Amino acid sequence: MSVASAQQPGTPVARVSVLSSGELLLNGQSTTLVELDAKFQQLKSKGGTVWYYRQDAQAEPSAEAMSVVKLVVKYALPISMSTQPNFSDYVDNQGHARAREP
Repeated sequence: MSVASAQQPGTPVARVSVLSSGELLLNGQSTTLVELDAKFQQLKSKGGTVWYYRQDAQAEPSAEAMSVVKLVVKYALPISMSTQPNFSDYVDNQGHARAREP
Protein backbone atom coordinates (compact mmCIF):
# COMPACT_ATOMS: atom_id res chain seq x y z
CA MET A 1 0.00 0.00 0.00
CA SER A 2 1.53 3.30 -1.01
CA VAL A 3 0.52 6.69 0.30
CA ALA A 4 -0.66 9.11 -2.36
CA SER A 5 -0.51 12.82 -1.70
CA ALA A 6 -0.41 14.33 -5.16
CA GLN A 7 -2.59 13.17 -7.99
CA GLN A 8 -1.79 13.22 -11.64
CA PRO A 9 -4.48 14.82 -13.81
CA GLY A 10 -6.81 12.22 -15.27
CA THR A 11 -6.01 9.59 -12.64
CA PRO A 12 -9.19 7.75 -11.60
CA VAL A 13 -10.10 8.23 -7.94
CA ALA A 14 -12.42 6.27 -5.66
CA ARG A 15 -13.55 8.47 -2.77
CA VAL A 16 -14.35 6.07 0.09
CA SER A 17 -15.95 7.17 3.34
CA VAL A 18 -16.49 4.93 6.34
CA LEU A 19 -19.11 6.40 8.63
CA SER A 20 -19.19 5.78 12.38
CA SER A 21 -22.41 3.78 11.83
CA GLY A 22 -20.41 1.34 9.67
CA GLU A 23 -22.01 2.55 6.45
CA LEU A 24 -19.67 2.68 3.46
CA LEU A 25 -19.84 5.37 0.81
CA LEU A 26 -18.21 5.30 -2.60
CA ASN A 27 -18.13 8.71 -4.26
CA GLY A 28 -20.94 9.81 -1.93
CA GLN A 29 -23.22 6.83 -2.60
CA SER A 30 -23.95 3.95 -0.24
CA THR A 31 -22.01 0.81 -1.21
CA THR A 32 -21.01 -2.64 0.00
CA LEU A 33 -17.67 -4.38 0.43
CA VAL A 34 -18.48 -6.60 -2.57
CA GLU A 35 -19.06 -3.52 -4.73
CA LEU A 36 -15.86 -1.91 -3.40
CA ASP A 37 -13.90 -5.04 -4.24
CA ALA A 38 -15.10 -4.86 -7.85
CA LYS A 39 -14.44 -1.11 -8.05
CA PHE A 40 -10.92 -1.49 -6.60
CA GLN A 41 -10.15 -4.23 -9.13
CA GLN A 42 -11.18 -1.85 -11.94
CA LEU A 43 -9.26 1.00 -10.31
CA LYS A 44 -6.11 -1.13 -10.18
CA SER A 45 -6.32 -1.89 -13.90
CA LYS A 46 -6.65 1.84 -14.66
CA GLY A 47 -3.82 2.97 -12.38
CA GLY A 48 -6.21 4.71 -10.00
CA THR A 49 -6.00 5.70 -6.36
CA VAL A 50 -8.21 5.64 -3.26
CA TRP A 51 -9.06 8.73 -1.24
CA TYR A 52 -10.13 7.51 2.20
CA TYR A 53 -12.04 9.27 4.97
CA ARG A 54 -13.10 7.67 8.26
CA GLN A 55 -15.62 9.43 10.46
CA ASP A 56 -14.57 9.53 14.13
CA ALA A 57 -10.99 8.66 13.19
CA GLN A 58 -9.82 8.93 16.82
CA ALA A 59 -11.90 5.86 17.78
CA GLU A 60 -10.85 2.29 17.10
CA PRO A 61 -11.52 1.41 13.45
CA SER A 62 -14.67 -0.58 12.79
CA ALA A 63 -14.68 -3.95 11.06
CA GLU A 64 -15.88 -2.16 7.92
CA ALA A 65 -12.99 0.30 8.05
CA MET A 66 -10.49 -2.53 8.43
CA SER A 67 -12.10 -4.40 5.54
CA VAL A 68 -11.73 -1.37 3.26
CA VAL A 69 -8.04 -1.07 4.12
CA LYS A 70 -7.59 -4.81 3.46
CA LEU A 71 -9.08 -4.32 -0.01
CA VAL A 72 -6.68 -1.44 -0.66
CA VAL A 73 -3.80 -3.74 0.31
CA LYS A 74 -5.22 -6.63 -1.74
CA TYR A 75 -5.07 -4.53 -4.90
CA ALA A 76 -1.90 -2.62 -3.88
CA LEU A 77 -3.65 0.68 -4.54
CA PRO A 78 -2.18 4.04 -3.59
CA ILE A 79 -4.23 5.59 -0.78
CA SER A 80 -4.64 9.17 0.36
CA MET A 81 -6.09 9.62 3.85
CA SER A 82 -8.29 12.64 4.50
CA THR A 83 -9.49 14.25 7.73
CA GLN A 84 -12.36 16.02 5.94
CA PRO A 85 -15.51 14.32 4.63
CA ASN A 86 -15.25 16.39 1.43
CA PHE A 87 -11.65 15.14 0.83
CA SER A 88 -10.36 18.73 0.73
CA ASP A 89 -7.19 17.68 2.55
CA TYR A 90 -4.78 14.77 2.80
CA VAL A 91 -2.57 13.48 5.59
CA ASP A 92 1.12 13.69 4.70
CA ASN A 93 3.86 11.21 5.68
CA GLN A 94 4.43 13.08 8.95
CA GLY A 95 0.76 12.86 9.92
CA HIS A 96 -0.09 16.49 9.16
CA ALA A 97 -3.23 17.49 7.31
CA ARG A 98 -2.45 19.46 4.15
CA ALA A 99 -4.81 21.18 1.72
CA ARG A 100 -5.41 19.06 -1.35
CA GLU A 101 -4.63 20.79 -4.62
CA PRO A 102 -7.78 21.24 -6.71
